[in-house]
Amino acid sequence: MTTAVPDPHTPASESTTPPSRLSRRQILTRISCGTLVGGLAVGGGLTWAFGPGGPLSHEARQLKALKNDPMGAKTILGLTAVRTEESELPGWTTWKYPGVHLNRWFQDPSKPAEQLRNEFINYAKARGWKKESRFGSSTSWFARHSHRDSDDYMELAIGLSQSSSVEKNIVLVVLDYD
Repeated sequence: MTTAVPDPHTPASESTTPPSRLSRRQILTRISCGTLVGGLAVGGGLTWAFGPGGPLSHEARQLKALKNDPMGAKTILGLTAVRTEESELPGWTTWKYPGVHLNRWFQDPSKPAEQLRNEFINYAKARGWKKESRFGSSTSWFARHSHRDSDDYMELAIGLSQSSSVEKNIVLVVLDYD
């Protein structure tokens, strides 16, 4: 009877001695390189997020605030906006940025345009908007938040749309920052 000897798991060319320890310099080099790479990755991510056009940029936060305002909603008084226009966020190469705005057009064919505009004005007043006394005309209404903070520069304009005669009874709601 023969007994087979199992093959060793380590080839003969490998040493079975434990690997040598890393020197202090090698450890510090690895730590500093890892820290540098991590810092560059985090810094690049923050630059992207808070930079021009990033999701956390000043302009992106302003546009989100306009959309979150009750007068910036897609549906007001049971009417869904027939058209929406919002400002594009600036990019890294944008020379001049005109500012953040949100325009929504609402239409109700069953009501005259003036009546619809007055309903939107009353809705805005009920949501904390107060008429701005230095502006206004017979066809438009300008307002600011009634209890605004010192850094709240949001403005509201409600007026009749000056579009073609095909589109009648349309009210334009404009939110922006001055």
